Amino acid sequence: MMTAPPLSAMVDPDNGLPALLLIHGMLSSSLHWQPNTALSQHFRLVRVDLPGHGASAPPRTPEEAQPGAIVAQFESLRETLGIAAWHVCGASFGAGLALRYAIDHPAACQRISFTNGSAALRDSWSDDELQAQIRLAAHIRDKGDAAVLAMPYHPAHARRFPPEFRAALVAEAARITPETVALFQQVALPCLTQRHRLGALRRPCLLINGLYEHRFQPLRNWLSEAHPAIGIVDLPGGHSVNIECPAAFDAALTDFLHGLKPE
Repeated sequence: MMTAPPLSAMVDPDNGLPALLLIHGMLSSSLHWQPNTALSQHFRLVRVDLPGHGASAPPRTPEEAQPGAIVAQFESLRETLGIAAWHVCGASFGAGLALRYAIDHPAACQRISFTNGSAALRDSWSDDELQAQIRLAAHIRDKGDAAVLAMPYHPAHARRFPPEFRAALVAEAARITPETVALFQQVALPCLTQRHRLGALRRPCLLINGLYEHRFQPLRNWLSEAHPAIGIVDLPGGHSVNIECPAAFDAALTDFLHGLKPE
């Protein structure tokens, strides 16, 4: 069995501060967290690139694109860095990975936070939905970069991002191969949800919710009712709330990780 290549990561020097793993979403990279560099005043930031994103090698097999395999790579990264336990924060697709990592590796986690991620909280996929993902993956392979650019969460369509930063993220997305995107759509997204495993969380957890993403709010409300132990902070931003209101995001995350927010 092939061993997946190690993930690339931007890692702050070991400065004695608590370590914080930051996990971006699809069609992005560790650059996603550039607006939040002020967090380095409080934490040792580890900004990882997902497989096929940023400087990380593309997945070579469907298995390497699956959430379980990616989470295992996070654990390998932690061990390589010699970090006993770290805080974890995931955005969008990274939200599902952060929650899965916390459930699978509770001893390695201190506190967990995540932003809007519908695929992380949705119910199980129906057979029709799984077939639709297979067709979408085939379409991406057939049409290539044009199909990737047309995806609704491509950074080119982010209206509330600062223009220069949006351009930088668009350049990052252009480096991602259509095959990587197809694999994530076909084999990763349908396995990402942690909805039925949230009761197994053993660490404090916080959702930092962007209120302007209206389609996510029913899931936010479900989470509030079904899992009241998971804290929620609502901010005036959209799907990428850390980019749209970075100062408020940084403050909410810092307070929570320092134990100053309700759990």
